[in-house]
Amino acid sequence: MKVNPGVFLRRDPNGAGAPLVFDIPRSGTWYPCEFVPAAPFLDLHQSVSMHVPDLYTDVVDSGAGWLAATFPNTYIDANRHEGDIDPTLLDGPWPGQLETTEKSRLGIGLIHSKCGKRGVPIYDKPLAVADVQRRLDHYYWPYHNELAAMLAERKKVFGGAYHVSCHSMASIGGPSTLDRGKPRSDFDIGDRNGSTCDPALSELIVATLGGFGYQVTRNFHYPGAESVRKHAQPAAGIHSVQIEIKRGLYMNEETFERSKDFGTVRQHLAELSKVIARFALDQTKRL
Repeated sequence: MKVNPGVFLRRDPNGAGAPLVFDIPRSGTWYPCEFVPAAPFLDLHQSVSMHVPDLYTDVVDSGAGWLAATFPNTYIDANRHEGDIDPTLLDGPWPGQLETTEKSRLGIGLIHSKCGKRGVPIYDKPLAVADVQRRLDHYYWPYHNELAAMLAERKKVFGGAYHVSCHSMASIGGPSTLDRGKPRSDFDIGDRNGSTCDPALSELIVATLGGFGYQVTRNFHYPGAESVRKHAQPAAGIHSVQIEIKRGLYMNEETFERSKDFGTVRQHLAELSKVIARFALDQTKRL
C-alpha cells in the first residue's frame, strides 16, 4: 500500500494485474486539524460517501488498482472542477478564472458551503483565498495526479485503461441536490451521457448489477462529475465511468452503522470488478 498521509491511500494488485483502476474521491474521514467548521460534526459527516472504500476493498483481487482520498469532501471536493468556487465564500478576489456552476450555488461545489441532510452552513465567516489555494495544492491536485499516474501506468503496460469512480448517494435527494426529496435507484451509472467511455462498459455494469437484482439507472441521478470528466480520454484508450450506490442498501443512514446486507453488497461489487477486469483485458488485447 502507498500512503500520502491525510491525502490518499493506494493499493495495487500483485503482478501485472488488469488495465483497471477504481477511485474513491469523496469518502475521506481524516479531518485536517486546520479545518475548523461552524457546522456540527454530525451534519458534516452525513455528507461523506460512507464505507465506500471498504465496499470496494476486494477489487484488487480482480487485478485492479484502488485509490481512495482520505480528506473529507466537505473540506475540498475532489469530484468538482478546480474552478467551481462560489466567490461569496472568499475574503477576496480569486487570482484566476472561476468556473462556478449550479453545484456551488447549492452549496456543494469545490468548497462546500452546506452539509448534511439539513443543508447546514459550514462556515460562519469568509475563507481566506490562500487557504483555498493550499487545499488545492496539498490535497486536491496530489490526489488527481496520483489517479492520472495510475491510469498512465496501466495504459503503458496494456495499451489502454479503464477507470471506475466510486460514490454513494443518500436514498432520498437532500436539500442541496438537484433531485431534492426524490427517492433514488439502487445504483446509478454515469458516463456523462456516453461521452467518457465506450458505451459497452456502461451497459456491462448496468446488466451485471441488474442481474444481482438491483434497480439500476444510467445518467439519471448523477451523470458523472469531475473525476470521470477530468480523466476520461476514450479516443486515447482511457475510459471512465461513475458508479453511485444508494446508502440504504448497506448502512443505516442515521447512525452510519453497516447493515446486515453490507457483506452481500461488497461481494457483488467484487464480482462486478472481475467482470469489468475481464472486459478491460479483452478490449486492450485488441489494441
